[in-house]
Amino acid sequence: MWLGLLLGVMAMAGASLNEQDARLSNVRHLNLRYDLPTYKSADEWLQRAKLLRLQVQIACGLFPQIPKPPLNPRRIVCYEDEDIVVERVVLETLPNFYLTGNLYRPKKGKPPFPAVLHPHGHVPQPEGRLYERERIRAMAMAKLGFVVFAYDMVGYGDQFQVVHRAPETPQEHLWAISKGGIQTWNSIRALDFLLSLPEVDKKRIGCCGSSGGGTQTFLLAAVDDRLALAVPTKMVSAHMQGGCICENPPLLRIDTCNPEIVALFAPKPLLLISDDGDWTKETPRYEFPFVQSIYRLLGAEDRCANAHFSEGHDFAQSSREAYYSWAVRWLKNDGKPLSEPVKEPAMQLPEAQRFRVWGDDLPKPHNAVTWDALIEWLKGQANSVIEGMRPTDKKSLQQFQRLMRPALQVTLAVSVPTSEQIVATHAEQKEINGLSMARMWLGRKGFGDKIPSVFVPLSNPPAKKQLRREVVLLVSEKGAASEVWNGEGESAELAKLLTRFDVMAIDAFRTGMVSGERKTDVQFFVTYNRTDDAERIQDIVTAITHLRQEYDRVHIVGIGAAGLWVLMAAAVVELDGKIVVDANRFDANDDNEFVKRLFVPCLRRIGDLRTALALIAPRPLLVHNAHPNFPRNWAESTYSAANATQRLLLSEKPIAAKQISDWLISPAK
Repeated sequence: MWLGLLLGVMAMAGASLNEQDARLSNVRHLNLRYDLPTYKSADEWLQRAKLLRLQVQIACGLFPQIPKPPLNPRRIVCYEDEDIVVERVVLETLPNFYLTGNLYRPKKGKPPFPAVLHPHGHVPQPEGRLYERERIRAMAMAKLGFVVFAYDMVGYGDQFQVVHRAPETPQEHLWAISKGGIQTWNSIRALDFLLSLPEVDKKRIGCCGSSGGGTQTFLLAAVDDRLALAVPTKMVSAHMQGGCICENPPLLRIDTCNPEIVALFAPKPLLLISDDGDWTKETPRYEFPFVQSIYRLLGAEDRCANAHFSEGHDFAQSSREAYYSWAVRWLKNDGKPLSEPVKEPAMQLPEAQRFRVWGDDLPKPHNAVTWDALIEWLKGQANSVIEGMRPTDKKSLQQFQRLMRPALQVTLAVSVPTSEQIVATHAEQKEINGLSMARMWLGRKGFGDKIPSVFVPLSNPPAKKQLRREVVLLVSEKGAASEVWNGEGESAELAKLLTRFDVMAIDAFRTGMVSGERKTDVQFFVTYNRTDDAERIQDIVTAITHLRQEYDRVHIVGIGAAGLWVLMAAAVVELDGKIVVDANRFDANDDNEFVKRLFVPCLRRIGDLRTALALIAPRPLLVHNAHPNFPRNWAESTYSAANATQRLLLSEKPIAAKQISDWLISPAK
């Protein structure tokens, strides 16, 4: 049977084990030209869209959502003419953290009015929302009968609590805290503010921004269903994703790019404004046809359009007028085509200083939090939300698993390959210390991954066919396949003891034989690429999928630091087998431990080891060598909720190979 496992899916026979894993050199980045996918049906797209939207939410720190504190808006009129009123506005989007902006209100017409959000791009500082073209379009839209809220990027204009381009830390990324995430949160709260105004029609609210404001527009459009129209301007490209730290939250573009994120807004009205003079020059013939194909699948092709200009990377008048026309059509004219394009109204533009928020009548708040203090508050809130979700009975456990299994899979960026995608490549066979074994590669078609693996069949196969065929998968931080092949180390010791099972050992990414340097010297690496630990978890999932083709039951053993990789992999894959986790004295309360030993951005935000333990229950689980801060309470309470406490074994002491072997052999309770 073991030869069948090797040869039944064999490809490229005789490949050298010295071939390099493509993941060591292939790196995604913001300036790479991305191929755009093809979706054949609405159902196929909607399934993809559900996970992609979750990916955007997690990347921006929006899932699970923390409670929204009161906005405590402060408003002071600063300008008025015969058509509009402009106010200075301060919102408290988080406790003692302030969003600054201007509210433009029409004086003519009958409320409720349609409304629009105006995030700005990376215009010269300190102008922000008060840059001339930003004030022009805001006043124009108000004169056209829209309520407009123009608000600052963090660290721009009157928003003084953040240094906009200050580097972010891995510890922040563990909690999904980033400039881009905070800006998306501010956009959501800005939308909350508009929805609170009695003069605003809650079903007719749009968003439009250019360049970095375009990024803010499509991120809000991807995560907030209350938005009715979006116009991301001179930003949506398949070969430049946004060069600022505020446009690159961790995890955001793993296996995706901006056009696909923009398509999440379908089937609502979407206008892409592009230009010959910047990275959107190919939009009419490349990015827009892709987005249009999604709208076509959903029967809404007329709600998606592209306006292309030759004005350079500037929100100039022709581009602004295209925006006005689209907004008037869909937010004022019920989607009916206009008889003629909307022209920019004539106006006298007041000086920017008049619209500044802070002054004698509205001084900067003395209690404004620093970025570091905000991070600590966000971490505390996120932790409280997760702790409040801990399952206490069977029903709450099932609800938690339905909600959080996809979230963990998305955070780990794990794909569960189909059997057709698995490639197994035979290399060589030998016998050592009485064990027959064969080396092979495992991988997935189109990914370039090459996982060194060693297969050891039963040394004493039963005379009759087993009723349930079982296999043990070994993973070690030192490279289990290399250890077994060389007959040394804990993996080899276990392989000798597991005489009642077939055994497969793998060298997960950058362990054992795959120990080469990885190319990581690109900006925002974790926005576009899996970390080493995420790749290792993927390798375990790939190996499990391969083994499940032949075996009824797959057991997994993680040795050393690999115990945590096994814990995560077992949480996202359905399998009928026992799980052995060496917790390796990992302090689950220490962010620095995660950075050094289990670095996956956003992992702490969605519950880290706690969530994984709750997703594994009620499968048989042995955890040993546990630190006092291992989340034992989560393991015990979730197994109690599953009425499976007898299937959980926790020990702070290391357990020897013989004890592990005996536990695997013992009947499951």
